[in-house]
Amino acid sequence: MHPAVRIVEVGPRDGLQNIKGAIPTSVKLELIRRLKQTGLRTVELTSVVSPRAVPQLADCRDLLRDPSAKTLLQDSQSRHPVLVPNLKGLEIAIQHNVREIAVFISATEGFSKANINCTVAQGIERATQVIIAATNAGLAVRGYVSCIFADPYDGPTPLPAVLRCVTALLSAGCYEVSLGDTLGVGSPANVRELFQYLANNGIPAGKLAGHFHDTYGQAVANVWEAFNCGIQVFDSSVAGLGGCPFAPGARGNVASEDLVYMFQNAGIETGVDLVKLVETGAWISSQLSRTNSSRAGTALATRARLATRTSPEKTDSKTISLLTWKLVSETDGLQIYRSGVNLKIVLNRPKNGNTLTAIMIANLTRVISEANTDPSTSRIIITANGKFFCTGMDLGKGSTAVGEGGSTSDNQFIGLTRLFEVIDQSPKVTIAAVNGPAFGGGVGLAFSCDIRLFTQNANLTLSEVKLGLCAATISRYVIREWGLAFTREAMLSARAVTPHELKAIGVVAGIVDDQEHLRISLDELLIQLKTASPNASRMSKELVRLAWAHGGEERQASGIKSIFEEMMRSDADGAHGVKEFQAKRKVDWDAYVQQQGKAKL
Repeated sequence: MHPAVRIVEVGPRDGLQNIKGAIPTSVKLELIRRLKQTGLRTVELTSVVSPRAVPQLADCRDLLRDPSAKTLLQDSQSRHPVLVPNLKGLEIAIQHNVREIAVFISATEGFSKANINCTVAQGIERATQVIIAATNAGLAVRGYVSCIFADPYDGPTPLPAVLRCVTALLSAGCYEVSLGDTLGVGSPANVRELFQYLANNGIPAGKLAGHFHDTYGQAVANVWEAFNCGIQVFDSSVAGLGGCPFAPGARGNVASEDLVYMFQNAGIETGVDLVKLVETGAWISSQLSRTNSSRAGTALATRARLATRTSPEKTDSKTISLLTWKLVSETDGLQIYRSGVNLKIVLNRPKNGNTLTAIMIANLTRVISEANTDPSTSRIIITANGKFFCTGMDLGKGSTAVGEGGSTSDNQFIGLTRLFEVIDQSPKVTIAAVNGPAFGGGVGLAFSCDIRLFTQNANLTLSEVKLGLCAATISRYVIREWGLAFTREAMLSARAVTPHELKAIGVVAGIVDDQEHLRISLDELLIQLKTASPNASRMSKELVRLAWAHGGEERQASGIKSIFEEMMRSDADGAHGVKEFQAKRKVDWDAYVQQQGKAKL
C-alpha cells in the first residue's frame, strides 16, 4: 500500500474566481458544506482580494462571518485556508478568526506584473511581510508559486526562478509551498525535471504540493508523475472548476473526482468519499449552468444515473438555504419573506396545524393580490412552519360558520372562493412547498398553485365527508389537477393520498425526505426558474387556462392569437430574450426584472 495523499480542495476559491455571472454567497457556503461531508480535510474557503480585480470573491467577509463558516474555522482537525494578498487582507482574515492563510507569488515577471502589479522581488518581499506577521499572530501559512512552467507573457520559466520563490517562501515561514502550472502547459517530463531539480537543491518533497491545470489534458498525468517524485499533497477543484482571469485561455484545475478516482484505483488512500464527491460535482455544475469538467465525475454520475440536481445529505442545521431570505412583514398567522423577485408566504400557526382562520384568509388574499400586481415579484411561494402544511378551516368552537347559515356562511364562502381565485388566476408563478400533511382547504391551497414540492410524509386527505361536509370551494382545483375518477374516490373514501400517488399522475414536481431538504429543493427550483421570463410564464399559464376552460372553442383561438401578438411586440420580453440568444448569452430573468424596476425608478 502506497502512503496516503492529501487533497487540497480549492474549488470555493480558485475554482469560482473565474466563473462568469454572480454566485450567491449561500451557494458557496453550501458547496463548502458538501465538500466537507465528502471527507476532505483541507478546503480553501475564499480570498480577501480586491472586488474590482476578482468580483466573484467580493463577498469574502459575508462568507467568513456566516455561522457555518465560523464553525469550520474553529475545527482543529481540518484546514480551511484563506488566500490573502497583503497585510490589509491579513488583518481582515484575523478579524474573522481565520486560523490559516495562503500567500501567492509568481515565478515570472510578466505574470507578476499582470496579476499583482509588482516585480517578482517585490512580490516576494510583500509575501514575506505577510508570512512573518501571520506566524507572529499564530496563523499557519501556505504558499503558492504560479507559472512554474511558462508565463503567458514571458514564455518558458527557468528552473532557478522557481527555486528562488520556493526557497523564499519556506525561509519566511510557510509550512508548505504549492507549485502551480497556471497555464496547464506542463507534461510529465517537465514535472520530473522540476521536482528533481528542486530536490537536488535541497528542497524536500514533503514541503511541496502540486497544483496542475488541465489546459492540454495533462493534469492527471502530471499529478501521477509528481506523486512518483515523492509529492503527497495535491490541489484540485471539484468538477474541474477554475481557470485564471490573468491567464487568457487557461482551463480549470485538475478535477478532484479525477484525482480521487485515480488514487483509489491505485490503492492509495485519500480519505475522500468518491460517491459524495461526484454528487457534489454534479450539483455545483447544475447550480452554475456549467458542463462538468471532471471526466471521472461525469462517467460515474452517468453510470449511477445521478440527476444534475442531487439531493443534499442530511444535516443537523435547520436554517440552511441556497437563497438569502429576509423577513419583510408578519401578520396574524403569516410570515412574509422576500429573496429578490421571490415572495414566500409562510403559514405560522404550527400549534393549531396551520388551520385557516378568517383573519388568515383575509391576509393571505390581500398579500397575494398585492403581489399579483407588483412588477418586482415574479414568483409566489406558499409553505408553512411546523408539522402540518395546513389542516383546512378552523373548526374550533366559535370559529366556524358550519351550522350557522345565512350571512355568516355567505361571508365564509366568499372569502374562501376569493382566496383560491387570486392564487389560481395569479399572473405570477405560484409554488406550494408542502412541508407536511394537509386537509381540506390546505389541499386547495396546494392545488390552486402552479407547481408543487412535497415532503414524503405530506399525505393529503379530503376528509370532509366524515364530518357531513364536502370539499366545495376547493373542488374545481382538485378535480382539474387530479382528474375525475381519482378525485371521486379520494373524496368518497376520505383516505390519505400519498405524495407518490400524486407524483405518479404528474401533479407533484418533486418529493424530498424532510423539511430541510424541502427548503433546499425549493431554492434550487427558484434558481432554475431564473431562466424563465416572467411575462412568458404568465402567457404560458394563460394558454393552459384557455385550453382548460375553452378548449376547441372560438374563445381559445382568439385568446391564442392575442397572446401571440403580445409576445411578438418590440417591447416584450421576447425581443430581449431573442437578442440575447443571438448574442449567445443566457438570460438571468430575475436580474432583468430587477434592472427594469431600477430603470423605471
